[in-house]
Amino acid sequence: MGPSSTPLIALGEVRTCLVPASVTLHRAEASELLALVPGRRVLWRQRPETLAVSPVTPVGVDCEMVMDGAAPVRVVGTVAGRAVVTGGRILQSSVRTQVVRAAERRRQTWSHYMGRVGVTELIDRIGDRAQACDALVNGYLNGRPAPETLDLASISERLLARLRADPRLDQQAPLRAGTTRLRWAAKIGGTAGPKLHLRLDDDFLRSARLTVRTEADLVAAQRFCEDLAAHDWLLTVGDAAIEEADRFPPASREQLEILAAVLECLAHLWMPGAHTPPELRGLWKDLQRDPGFSRQWTARTGQVRDRLRVAQWNLSRGIRVGTTEC
Repeated sequence: MGPSSTPLIALGEVRTCLVPASVTLHRAEASELLALVPGRRVLWRQRPETLAVSPVTPVGVDCEMVMDGAAPVRVVGTVAGRAVVTGGRILQSSVRTQVVRAAERRRQTWSHYMGRVGVTELIDRIGDRAQACDALVNGYLNGRPAPETLDLASISERLLARLRADPRLDQQAPLRAGTTRLRWAAKIGGTAGPKLHLRLDDDFLRSARLTVRTEADLVAAQRFCEDLAAHDWLLTVGDAAIEEADRFPPASREQLEILAAVLECLAHLWMPGAHTPPELRGLWKDLQRDPGFSRQWTARTGQVRDRLRVAQWNLSRGIRVGTTEC
């Protein structure tokens, strides 16, 4: 194979938020929202939960990439962006690129790069492949962003902002929910994969480091990370909703509306691995074991249901007491 044939690594970012609409998006509405490329259809999956995926849109880049412990290197190519709607309620912008060694140590015409959507070519020399892959992954996940470096975060943010501002969305979401970011990097490890290391950087940023077995699994890594980001977002929003509800008096209308919205709009969307490609579905076993994703979600939704039951009991008790005193 030539030097540009085998990817060194794949990089990506997924931003996740609540669809800013008062109603669930069904197939027609989701397809209209995600029609990013005229003439190309939106992919749709009905079961076990609806999933809509937009066509890919390319963004050209000519910039540097940070290498841990070494000087930055120049890359030229394209970043592939797409949007995803899960269950008619979860909206995601997802961008990715595979980094390959360039066949020539000079910049090609844009037509060359636009013919390979989602591929960036590394022009500079990098030495040992294994060391270079680790340095690129560490540089992306741990390095400080600079104006001249590859900025997947900005590309993902622009795409999500475009979708959220769509005039067909009424901006009346039933629940206040923030946006989370998952940045991810994947490399080929052969029999060493698949493996995942997930890090919570702050309240809204997560970093995922994947090792996959084959080059084909680099493509599957994006879908896994979208699935992972959606479920991490559900946990984050569930926690935030409970905290928000606690700001109001027990059994108040404001508190009950927040808690009820969690159950009505989000509880049924918890299906870890349902939309993950089979070759990477085993990664969910580790997440279920530690930190115990489903245990956390079961505890959150159970807490919400219990608080609603108690509120209903208190309300009915107040009505009975009032009737007796009358």
